Amino acid sequence: MISLLLLFSAPAWAQASSPEGTVTGFYKWYLHELNAERYPGRTSAKVAAVSSARLNRWFRTKTGREWDADYFIDAQDFDKDWETNIAVSNVAVHGSNADLHVTLGPKKPAANAIGQHVLKIKMVKEAGKWKIDHVDGY
Repeated sequence: MISLLLLFSAPAWAQASSPEGTVTGFYKWYLHELNAERYPGRTSAKVAAVSSARLNRWFRTKTGREWDADYFIDAQDFDKDWETNIAVSNVAVHGSNADLHVTLGPKKPAANAIGQHVLKIKMVKEAGKWKIDHVDGY
């Protein structure tokens, strides 16, 4: 019974006490999965654990299902170096809402690399846990 609870419990990063801890842990895991060619589904348990209720509902709509890019990196392609180069900045917390930027990639990318990619992320606190509610690349 205990092993079943551990198997189905949310990952530690999904239970972080800060928006920065949640997104840093999530993106380390998510980009590692992409690099390993294991593409997490938008409705997988680990993704659902860090997505807001609103975002989880949107993933199941026609628009969400037909979204033509990877939602969490807001791109169709990614750089393998993003996994080890994740920086969180411009964090603004207002009660149960937070806005922050996540920069993926090294400041000086390798030749033929995609380079840095910046995401604007909106988060909400639900049941005491920070959840990703919206991702927008720019």
